[in-house]
Amino acid sequence: MTVTIIQPLRHRSIRRIWFGQALAALGTQLYSVALLWTAVGILGAGAGYLAMLQAAAVLVGSLLGGALTDGWHPRVTMIGADAARAAAVLALPVAQMLGGVSSNLLVGVAFVVGFMTGCFDPTLQATLTPRASDRGLRHAVNGLFDATQRLARIAGPALVFLIHRAVPAIYFFVVTATTYMASAAAIAASPIAGPKPDPRGAAGPIEAVVAGFRALRGRPLLIYALATSAIANLAWAGGYLFGMALVFRHDRTESLTGYSLMACAYGAGNLVSNIVLARRPPAAAARWIVASRLIFGGGLVLIALGLPLPWLMVVAAATAVNGPLADLTILHLLQSSMPASLLARAFRAQTCIAWSGMLLGYLIAPQLLRWLPTSSMVALLGAITAAAGLAGLGFLSPRRALTGHTGA
Repeated sequence: MTVTIIQPLRHRSIRRIWFGQALAALGTQLYSVALLWTAVGILGAGAGYLAMLQAAAVLVGSLLGGALTDGWHPRVTMIGADAARAAAVLALPVAQMLGGVSSNLLVGVAFVVGFMTGCFDPTLQATLTPRASDRGLRHAVNGLFDATQRLARIAGPALVFLIHRAVPAIYFFVVTATTYMASAAAIAASPIAGPKPDPRGAAGPIEAVVAGFRALRGRPLLIYALATSAIANLAWAGGYLFGMALVFRHDRTESLTGYSLMACAYGAGNLVSNIVLARRPPAAAARWIVASRLIFGGGLVLIALGLPLPWLMVVAAATAVNGPLADLTILHLLQSSMPASLLARAFRAQTCIAWSGMLLGYLIAPQLLRWLPTSSMVALLGAITAAAGLAGLGFLSPRRALTGHTGA
């Protein structure tokens, strides 16, 4: 049965949590812009290291957060994470009023926000899963929350454009803190089930870290999907975000305007494809994953070719289909194959793997630029991603073409 992306909003508890997350997603986009802008003023070129630090903090939070929060009620974990993020970002405008923002404070805020995001996101995903027992509705919930994040990536920069002349960037953090508290309030007002007991008994801190990865054993398609997500995120961070920013800054006449238009086209492609794909769970999960890697890898190669801006926007919008193709499929595989007691840990493993790729992308791209022109570096990362897609063609054989329910 086809379920539209808005049907989950008929459920009061889902609607309440979604509203809080929609506000928080918008606040996060304002935070990202304001943090970079503030960091550039204080650190100069060193501001780029904050992106690496925050990626590393999300990685640490997703990896070690379970050792701290396993056994806690999910509501406590999420409200605590939201409150910590709100307090951290509020420290910046308070410091500005008291005399100025220091580089150490910027680093501390970036780490706290990243670490708490690594704790919050997997817990939220595990909380949403039991709210939609029907397979089609569960897939629509995944699509709804994924689309909300993608829409915020478009709406956030647009809001910055509208208000930045009237409101100093430092006060964007106040808006962000308010949205995090709104998220906490929505979670506090929602009925959320307690943690499922681990059938193997109490788990120690080491087990909390490794259990999500251990649960992947015997699920070759899911292992392939997560491994290639790390590769795709490496190419995304190093090739698309970092590499194309350099291309527009140094090699193209359109500069920041062109980069923004390409980003908007990519965001629009993300959102439209999400709405379409969220209508029905993947009938053949392997096809969605392989297609995602081939589309993103091939798209990056084309983006690096120096196309005229209108064509570049078309290619960017088409390339953006890869995100929902892969992300919705991975969520579907995890939800349909993992026991409830392991869901939060499995989602932490997924977050850890994805952000490992982001961190490696930020680290590797500057090294590649020592030997390659920027556009060649972008194309190389795209080719590697496409090769990862080709490596999954074996899953498409009739014997191994596994569906979302049995393929994990």
